[in-house]
Amino acid sequence: MNRTLKNELYGQIFSITNRAICKNNQVYNAFLERLEKEMLTRDEDSKTHFCAYFLPFNPENKKVFITHHKKSGLWLSPGGHIDASETLLEALNREIEEELGLECFFKEPQTPFLLTITPISHPTQPCKEHFDIWYSMPTDGNRFNIDPREFHATRWMTIGEAKEIVTDPANLDALQIISR
Repeated sequence: MNRTLKNELYGQIFSITNRAICKNNQVYNAFLERLEKEMLTRDEDSKTHFCAYFLPFNPENKKVFITHHKKSGLWLSPGGHIDASETLLEALNREIEEELGLECFFKEPQTPFLLTITPISHPTQPCKEHFDIWYSMPTDGNRFNIDPREFHATRWMTIGEAKEIVTDPANLDALQIISR
């Protein structure tokens, strides 16, 4: 990754690392400490890196779009790793395109609503810890073109229904915040 892009991504993540969107001081401090280690992307550090997650939310009917993710086997919000050559906006839009089939959904950088840290325990994946940056994605989902290679199933559901099938703590935190 070239130095300019690396510095740009570092600056973007540093600028959005805000105590107000962290569950507690431990998460906030861990984000700052992880930033100082540099090597922010999966390409640079396969074990611990930053990810962009987005929660599709229909403001009209107050439903969220949840996916049964093939790799994790869990019901989760869509999202994924930030690649070495990307800004936060580019990573967010790439993940939206890969998973929901929508090109360039966001035209401008977005403000995240949550920062979380997710421990990963998967026998065939090198990932051990994700530093997750969460974005709200207001949409009715009419133009979704779901990639069936990514998910066993996908569903629009109320936040209450989502809380019944989602077990991942970070996703539950995101659902709690979006329900306010």
